[in-house]
Amino acid sequence: MIPEATIRRLSIYLRCLRYSLAQGEYIVQSMDIARKCRVSSSLMRKDLSYFGGFGIKGRGYDTKKLIEAIERIIGIHIKIKLIIVGMGNLGRALIRHLKEISYFKIIGAFDRDERKVGGKIEDVEVFHESRLPSFLRERKPEIALLAIPPESLQEVVNLLGEGEIKGILSFALSPVKIPVGVEISFVEIASEIEYLSYKINKRGREK
Repeated sequence: MIPEATIRRLSIYLRCLRYSLAQGEYIVQSMDIARKCRVSSSLMRKDLSYFGGFGIKGRGYDTKKLIEAIERIIGIHIKIKLIIVGMGNLGRALIRHLKEISYFKIIGAFDRDERKVGGKIEDVEVFHESRLPSFLRERKPEIALLAIPPESLQEVVNLLGEGEIKGILSFALSPVKIPVGVEISFVEIASEIEYLSYKINKRGREK
């Protein structure tokens, strides 16, 4: 089984490789990528080894080919259809940010506030939350991003499950019963800040 940490690092390698390609580095060494990504070169090579051989013996990696290989492994070589639920400040910011990423396609936004329904944000139409199950069956997005309060999470997850969504990314961290066949991940900003605080304090204690 491939470790979850390896999959997460692939995204980091991808960003570093794209930066290298933009700088005109068409062949890169593992130590160069590792340095940019702040990991060891041995760890990077081990991560890539789960998926086969990519290097050119005695030369390094063809930057463009390695980018294409990682994109296929992650599944972003084709556009990923997304929806966003919750059109508060965070939801609107997600639309504006993700619209700039070529392999994401936001096909709909949702909110339960009637005052927000019917308009558009960056050309993305806003629907009422009750439309979720039928919209998912008709348009078949792969992933839903949830920018909603924790107390609304289970209700919305249930609606998404009825609509046969494949994956959910929630910005609310709360216990939730996950529908069968659905993958779910959480991004909770306060937890990330607390983690950084721990690292800063730990570094201070070690001095």
